[in-house]
Amino acid sequence: MQRNCREWLRENNYEDVLALIDEAMGKIASRGSKQRRNWWEKLAGGANGKPLVCEGIEFPVLRAAQLHERQPITPNAICRNPDEVPPEPRHTGRWPRKKKRRRLRSISK
Repeated sequence: MQRNCREWLRENNYEDVLALIDEAMGKIASRGSKQRRNWWEKLAGGANGKPLVCEGIEFPVLRAAQLHERQPITPNAICRNPDEVPPEPRHTGRWPRKKKRRRLRSISK
């Protein structure tokens, strides 16, 4: 069974980050929105490891999230335990990547 991001954070002593996620989810729910977020993506950071802001809350960049999202690890990434291993990403097949079609050029003489 695969663990979700919030379970992993709880098991690996990131309660402060979990509190930020709960606060953001509370804001989303208070608007009546049923929008879901990929918290691994938010915690992996943006370009060059820049912290992302969601619902007006700046989320820290986690090394484990960068590993999970297969992004390069940046110097500002937080790691509280060097032995922590994030779960593998889920592969649902729900949004498969489309292959680019090669166009055949007609040869006219």
